[in-house]
Amino acid sequence: MSALKRLAALSCVGLIATTTACGSAKSTGPVAGVPSVIIKVGSANPYSTLDPAQAYDVGAWAVFYNVYQSLLSYPPGGNTAEFDAAQTCSFTDPETYKCTLRPNLKFSNGDPLNADAVKFSIDRVLKIDDPNGAVSILSTIKSVETSGSDGVIFHLKSADATLPDKLTSGVASIVDPKVFSATKEAATDFTGIVGSGRYKIDSVTFTGSGSSKTPSEVKLSLNPNYQGNPQFQGTAGTARNSGIDLKYYASQADAKTALDNKDVDVVIQDLNASDIVNMQASQQLGTGLQVSNGPGGTVRVMSLNTVSGPLSNPAVRRAIAALIDRNAIANTDFQHTVAPAYTIVPSSITNATASFANLYGRNPESASKVRTELEGAGVSLPVKFTLSYGKGDSAKEKEVAMIKQQLEQSGLFQVTLKGYASYTAMQNAVLKTHNFDAFMVAWSADYQDIDDFINPLVGPNNALYNGWRGGDAQNVASLITNGLTVTPRVNAAQTYKKIQNYVAKDVPVIPIWENNQFAASQSDITGVPLTLDSSGIARWWMIGKTDS
Repeated sequence: MSALKRLAALSCVGLIATTTACGSAKSTGPVAGVPSVIIKVGSANPYSTLDPAQAYDVGAWAVFYNVYQSLLSYPPGGNTAEFDAAQTCSFTDPETYKCTLRPNLKFSNGDPLNADAVKFSIDRVLKIDDPNGAVSILSTIKSVETSGSDGVIFHLKSADATLPDKLTSGVASIVDPKVFSATKEAATDFTGIVGSGRYKIDSVTFTGSGSSKTPSEVKLSLNPNYQGNPQFQGTAGTARNSGIDLKYYASQADAKTALDNKDVDVVIQDLNASDIVNMQASQQLGTGLQVSNGPGGTVRVMSLNTVSGPLSNPAVRRAIAALIDRNAIANTDFQHTVAPAYTIVPSSITNATASFANLYGRNPESASKVRTELEGAGVSLPVKFTLSYGKGDSAKEKEVAMIKQQLEQSGLFQVTLKGYASYTAMQNAVLKTHNFDAFMVAWSADYQDIDDFINPLVGPNNALYNGWRGGDAQNVASLITNGLTVTPRVNAAQTYKKIQNYVAKDVPVIPIWENNQFAASQSDITGVPLTLDSSGIARWWMIGKTDS
């Protein structure tokens, strides 16, 4: 990842006000030196579960980064993993990584956070091995050993230069062994979790019942036992609020309405493109809703079923990749709030190459040329397939409609759109059974290395259910292993270029666009830009309010 510059503060009430001197309140909250301020955060992404062994969604990890702690994390605007629960970490050889914990760490309930707790947390993720979780991130770990009460030693199956970055991710969250089972996942409605992060969960309100039961509101307060890297805590080592009231809404439009009605103080990322553009156009410094933006770490892709169905033929997959007009989607549906993507890795990530542009061009191929290639491959036309997607974002609903239009205008495809209330609903209905042709998903950074996009999206046992197992996939698997041995990471450029070229050639996944991050907040809210960097860490403790 290229170095990111921390956004500078303009003023106490400006678009990107960030200083605690401006944002602090006079009253003191339950934790010494912290303003007695509750920040109301709106979101359209409810968490799936609070168990790190099970969750692999943006909503869950946003909560994880605030209630759990990891050995390492990223400071605001930074792209190098630094110590958090760990006091020191280093490779003693290419396949051994040793960390020493900070002294006297505790969970929010007072239980000791020691080496045994770290080993327990990693071991249970590996043992539970949930196929829908993020266990693949830790797949290079062979075993975890403790050395006294504060030493943790990771023994690896093979060299993995990205392990420090992987240990920053939500799946490496440290949990209390007295609260979680070592072999079973917690129920999705279990709320009695205990962590050592900035906040502790005070209450969760749910709506619905049974399989449709989802959280509607989460109330958090500062964890008085938190100890971590001062760089992660805010200026002078203090949080800028005493608690968070996280409110979930059914759609991004509903989250925007909550902003308009002042039911929430800030909405981060969960905004429609049209609302962002309209707010920017009408924005006045210091009054009304304020828009902040920062670099993104998300790529939107179409995952294709390579095993069965109409898209199992690589010639058909290549035809779809060649016909999609990414510029039209980015400029029209998303009103220039995203950029066209020509590889499955955001362009800001070190070693990303525009492999799809190199093979297919940046503009769509002519229908006649694609027809000739399909007929040459013996494909019966038109090809009929179903494109599944999650509802709730008007721009993404326009996106799939435009993809359908683009493909059908060629006369080569007939596309049926199938919308689901959420990604989780789509996952449960069709993905887990591989009963799909293609589906849309946005992939956000788990850690800041190209491997975080390559391995989960096209590696063995990938998270996109595409079943890619052909010859190119076998080559990619070997290259992924080789790429993990290389430091510094920039020296692995040729390895990752080959991988991206294989993906463009065989097309198990089609990149569509990469994001920029946007947030909107009330005019008295400060610190929002420090939550907007490509690490994907939701740093709610950095958000404050000006004195009223």
